[in-house]
Amino acid sequence: MRVSTYEVHRHMIEPHIIPALGRIKLRDLNPVHVRGFYREKLDSGLSPATVRKMHSILRKALKQAVLDGLIPRNVCEAVKPPKIERKEITPLDRQQAKILLEAASGDRLEALYVLAVHTGMREGELLGLKWEDVDLQRGMLRLRHALIREGGKAVLGDLKTPKSQPERPTHRRRHRRPQRPP
Repeated sequence: MRVSTYEVHRHMIEPHIIPALGRIKLRDLNPVHVRGFYREKLDSGLSPATVRKMHSILRKALKQAVLDGLIPRNVCEAVKPPKIERKEITPLDRQQAKILLEAASGDRLEALYVLAVHTGMREGELLGLKWEDVDLQRGMLRLRHALIREGGKAVLGDLKTPKSQPERPTHRRRHRRPQRPP
């Protein structure tokens, strides 16, 4: 588990899950308690995505308790987590991309904006690039690291998904020279 994942889990467990459910003995915990916990968190203003993350953490912990023989069943299996309403992401159209790149012209981070617009790379992937990842001769970038937060510090870490892992070139340009939107 990444340090950043551990920190997110700790932030969900210590101030939220333990105060709400920690006083209930495992054998007495039931789906009504869990549903009430989720409702309380949603009513307090937390997003469905955050409460769903708490559900995942609690479900995994209770799954381990079942495997350890501490409880006969995982009560989270009887509770549906909140649904996340997916907001459709609208990418920039050509005109918007052109305006963005014109506004970034001359900015010290102009190259970062150009890469972002032309490759669709995540922020951490962009910020994790090193010169050794750039092959100007072949017009290629290799994603090997991402800039992530660990312990309040920015560090180079692994890429977010297995599909992002090295072994294959990524974000190969179609043209030899960067093409700006018309």
